[in-house]
Amino acid sequence: MSATATQEAPAKPAPQSGQSPLFDLLARSWSLDAPICDVALDIAGTIAGFALENGRLALMALKDPESALNRMRVEADSGRSTIRPREKPVGTPILTSELANGAPLLAASGAIGLIAAARDGRIHRVTPRGQVIPMLSKTSPIFAVTSDLAGRLAVGRDGRTDLYEEEGMRRLAGLLTPGPANALAFAPDDRSLAVMLAENLLLGQPSQGYENHPLGGSGPLSFSADGIWIAGSNGRDGFWLLRRNDGAIGRIGNFRAPPSSVAFSKAGEAIFASGAFRAAGWSLATPPLASEATGALKTGRSGLVLIEKIAAHPGRDLIALGMADGAVAITRVGQPEEMPLRHADGSPVTALAWSADGLHLAIGTAAGSAALVTLPPQLFK
Repeated sequence: MSATATQEAPAKPAPQSGQSPLFDLLARSWSLDAPICDVALDIAGTIAGFALENGRLALMALKDPESALNRMRVEADSGRSTIRPREKPVGTPILTSELANGAPLLAASGAIGLIAAARDGRIHRVTPRGQVIPMLSKTSPIFAVTSDLAGRLAVGRDGRTDLYEEEGMRRLAGLLTPGPANALAFAPDDRSLAVMLAENLLLGQPSQGYENHPLGGSGPLSFSADGIWIAGSNGRDGFWLLRRNDGAIGRIGNFRAPPSSVAFSKAGEAIFASGAFRAAGWSLATPPLASEATGALKTGRSGLVLIEKIAAHPGRDLIALGMADGAVAITRVGQPEEMPLRHADGSPVTALAWSADGLHLAIGTAAGSAALVTLPPQLFK
C-alpha cells in the first residue's frame, strides 16, 4: 500500500526581506510548520527532504525553473557576472503525512527517493513525488538507519542491528549489541558497516565478523570518501578519528559543545567538526594522532557564536558553517576569509547538506525555515 503526500498545512514561501542580498538572489526559502531536525538528498539529485519535529517530511525539488544559473549574465565588455532577481514565486514543497512520532530518521534510498524510519519501528520509502510506501512495521524502536546506496539498509534497535535488502526488506544478518546503536554508517570502499555504541565502535563485514574499537559516542558517524578514515562524535566534548589500515586513533577534545556534525573534505584532505567558535579542522596529511595540535587548520574566523552544523563541499575545498544564531557562511579549508550567505535570525541551524554535484546547499533551522541555495561555480573562482 502507499499513500499520497498531503497538504493539510501547506508550507509558505518565506519572506525574503531581512536576509542578505546574496541569499535573496540565490536561495529558495520556505517557512514550515515545525522545527527542522535533519535533511537528506536522494542519490538521483532530484529532491531534498527535511525531517520535521512533527513527524512529517517536507520535500523540495532541486531543479529550479528560475535557477540562479539561468539568471546569470556575463557582461561582454568587462566579463563581470551579474544575477537578475527572481521574477516568479518559488514552488510549494510537498508535505507528507505523519511518518513518525517525532522527527523521522533519514537515509537516501539505493533505489528511489528517501528512507524515513521512526522511533516506533515504522520504515517508509518516500518517492520524489511524495508517495509514501510502507516498508516495515515493528513495535521495537529504531535508533539509527543508514543505506549503502546499493540495495542494503542497516537498522539499529535496542540490543541489535539488522541488515536488510531494501527491496522486500528481507533480513540478511543480525548483530547483537549491548544497548542501542547511536549511529550507523557504511564504508564507501568495501561497504563495511560501522556500528557506534555508547562505549565502543564495531566495524566490519556482517559475514566476516566485526572489529571492536574503544571509540563510543552518540554520533554523528562519518567515513572519508576513500574509506581510509572514520570519525565520530564522542557525545561530550569532541570527536575521535580512526585510520582503518593500521588502527591508529586520534582523540580531539575541549569543544564547547558536543559536535553534531563531522565532515571530511576530499578536496581539502581534512576533517572538520562543529561545536566550536570557529571551523575546527585538521589536515589528514598530518593527522592529529599523537597530539591535538598536529595538523590543525585555521579556517574561517573565530567568533562569539557556536557553529552548530558543518558540511564539506563534495568537490571543492569549501566548508559551509551553520551557526547557533541562524547565520550561514562559506569558507575555504585553511583560509581565514568567510563569505556570509545567510544572516542571523536567532534560530539555530539544525540541518546543513550539499548536493552531490555541489551546486546546492540545503539549510534548515529550529524555527522551521528551510532553504535551497544554488551556488554558481563562478562564485568560488
